[in-house]
Amino acid sequence: MEAIKITKSLEYKLVLANGKRIRSSNFNLQYLSTEDKSIRIGITSSKKLGNAVKRNYVKRRIRSLFFKILLKNSIKAKHYVIIGKKGILFEKFDNLYEELKLIFKNIEK
Repeated sequence: MEAIKITKSLEYKLVLANGKRIRSSNFNLQYLSTEDKSIRIGITSSKKLGNAVKRNYVKRRIRSLFFKILLKNSIKAKHYVIIGKKGILFEKFDNLYEELKLIFKNIEK
């Protein structure tokens, strides 16, 4: 299954206002069940993380993690917004992968 990027501000706001939230030490994940048969994903990072280089680095890591999980596990068709926290800059990739995989397992329950 392929994931489609959330690009419009209105779509982000829809998920943030009406979706459910899961918090972890390195991620805030919000998701919204829809009637669509597609997976839509939005990735954001706050200015609190640092300059544009650091924020883009966080987004690249999250994107890589998400698609690695998407390939290996079955993720239900929903709208997801993943927000990176400051700890993601310094955490090892494998630890982040396990954390995000656990979050998606909790969603599937």
